[in-house]
Amino acid sequence: MPRAKLISTILLILLLFSSEYAFAITDARDVKDIGIDEKLGDLIPGEIVLVDENNEPVVFKNLLSNDTPTVLNLVYYSCPRLCNFATDGLLQVVNETETLQLGEDFKILTVSFDPEDTTQLAATKAPKYHQGLKRVEGTQDNWPFLIGDKKNIKKLTESVGFRYKIDGAEFAHASALIVLTPEGKISRYLHGIQHEPTDFRLALLEASKGEIGTSKLINSVLLFCYGFDPVGKKYALKALNIVKAGGVITLLSLCVGLTYFWRRERR
Repeated sequence: MPRAKLISTILLILLLFSSEYAFAITDARDVKDIGIDEKLGDLIPGEIVLVDENNEPVVFKNLLSNDTPTVLNLVYYSCPRLCNFATDGLLQVVNETETLQLGEDFKILTVSFDPEDTTQLAATKAPKYHQGLKRVEGTQDNWPFLIGDKKNIKKLTESVGFRYKIDGAEFAHASALIVLTPEGKISRYLHGIQHEPTDFRLALLEASKGEIGTSKLINSVLLFCYGFDPVGKKYALKALNIVKAGGVITLLSLCVGLTYFWRRERR
């Protein structure tokens, strides 16, 4: 990990656990009600209705792209700490993943799970992140900030296994990016508030079966060589596949060499 990133991570951890900014849960028994139950392969109900920054209702399935994956970012807009860090981390990894472009290769949906949040509040959040993107064309379509009523928010959060609890004036909750296939199936969860560009790229390639980006051949090689480690919650090299690939390359090289010497001998 680069030194600057390591220092920023340490500072962020200290900030989260300081007395002023601590992620407080007033009753320790509430911990069991908070977390994320992964529901890989489940289809998010397409009839969920959300409301965009222009106060227009929109059906969830119409927010998805027919050809590219979607990254679902669940936050609440009045959150003073964790949600801001999580969305900042999303912005950072999008800018660092230069081989894939927002709008061309994937979409983002930031949705508030607080039914009390308003479109006005969503509209104040959106410009900060849209302006922070390296490419800002069509950002409202490619990265909308949405709200919903209690019924639809409950249906959405339950469908992705997102468990949270009201704690005083705030919400106690976990943080993860949820990567969806073009059809709206849950493909991968990226837990935490900061993400490696490699993990982000591989999750998107996995959700699209390598059909996004500039080189499908390179995508296929990456998906062959890397697999998701459910324990470490990261992508890691598949040792067996690397050995297989090395064996194939060695065999091909041997065949080419033998063919060359055989032809030379005949001449």
